Amino acid sequence: MTAPHQDPDCAFCAIAAGTAPARVVATTTETLTFLPLNPVHPGHVLVVPRRHVADVWGLDEGTAAAVSAAVLRAAHAVRAVHRPEGMNVIQSSGAVATQTVPHLHVHVVPRYAGDRMPRLWPEAAPTEPERLDDSARRLRTALGSPHD
Repeated sequence: MTAPHQDPDCAFCAIAAGTAPARVVATTTETLTFLPLNPVHPGHVLVVPRRHVADVWGLDEGTAAAVSAAVLRAAHAVRAVHRPEGMNVIQSSGAVATQTVPHLHVHVVPRYAGDRMPRLWPEAAPTEPERLDDSARRLRTALGSPHD
């Protein structure tokens, strides 16, 4: 395996390189799963690629598959150990989306009724059907996906 790309100024790269402390709970050749410094609840973990990837737009399909597999393993472990009533799997890209560390990471957060996590989804708001049709058409074009 070649050495992964590291950013010397990245806190998560330092954890992946073993030069910064962390409560690591799982590792693979491509990913690392550890507890954040300020977890929402016990069982809240972060899954990161070992190589530096700033956000979802810098992610290649192979790394995405490895991160997704690690997230799934973490979700099952969190459920087995902490028995949450629900779970959020959150990946934020960009400051406006609340990304605070510029290294792709996925939060696996156990949830309980009445916990301190805020509501993550806004109330429903009407959207004109024409805008939705236009969005669907443009996305199909960008994805190269024909419409039946």
